[in-house]
Amino acid sequence: MEKIVIEEKQSKTIRRMLIGLLFIIVSVIVWILGMREKRILLSITGLLFMMVSGIGFLVYLGRSLQKKPLLAITFDGIIDSSSGGSVGYIPFQDIKSFCIVDNMGQKVIGVIPKDEKFFMEKLSPIKQRIAKNNIDHQSPPLTICVDKAKDMSLEDIFTLLTKRLNDYSSLYD
Repeated sequence: MEKIVIEEKQSKTIRRMLIGLLFIIVSVIVWILGMREKRILLSITGLLFMMVSGIGFLVYLGRSLQKKPLLAITFDGIIDSSSGGSVGYIPFQDIKSFCIVDNMGQKVIGVIPKDEKFFMEKLSPIKQRIAKNNIDHQSPPLTICVDKAKDMSLEDIFTLLTKRLNDYSSLYD
């Protein structure tokens, strides 16, 4: 079985990059007005805002140029990179099942581990807190946010994950 890579949509990143560019233009106008009218506070504000907007623009420009996989489904596990709280590689041997849950008004895919305690011990302290917070809110410890998936719906990804887990389980359990 080949590796399935689900890519992230770039539309949000490009939109944020364009907003950053607009902020740069506005801050340049504020800086020029401050220089023209000899108002130091207005000039400094425009200059600082220009630098912050420029950094934001460059960050989103970099993100829009790189193709980041949101999720990769391999023969023996998944590689989650859907958010800052993603745990990376999760082998199918540690996964009991997948489910679709509502997480603060957003539909996400929940990962239910076979041994929750063992799974939690493998996570970093920050990710353990995120997982514990999910459990406290009656959700699975790990959730995969796939709303930014390119050309695939949440249900399609859920079906792929479930099928791959079942295929793995039928071979190795």
